[in-house]
Amino acid sequence: MSDDFQVSENPNGRVTATRLIGCAVEASDGPIGQVDVTSEEVAPDHIVIDTGGALLSKKVLLPLWVIADVDETNRTVHVPRTKDRVKAAPRFDRDLRVTDPSYRARIDEHYLDEPRAL
Repeated sequence: MSDDFQVSENPNGRVTATRLIGCAVEASDGPIGQVDVTSEEVAPDHIVIDTGGALLSKKVLLPLWVIADVDETNRTVHVPRTKDRVKAAPRFDRDLRVTDPSYRARIDEHYLDEPRAL
């Protein structure tokens, strides 16, 4: 894995949503899907993960700060969350990403290691 692409400490560094399109996404317990082309719509701080095949496809947002690192050679994004956690994220909604100011905050909250008390 390339240290050049660590994004945990610098989410707005060299890794960009556009650059990750088409990369496989590997959760802590196995493959989860791939970075979808709609990531261009949510850049620069999130990407869209397509978590399934044609019939069971679900697209979810993933904040760049969640990514542990990127293996550029194998075009793989490594995410230190389980497949179930990623799949349980709210579905990517093109309308909400623009019209609901709390949408990305809810997405970010979902990926926290320990949920915040309300």
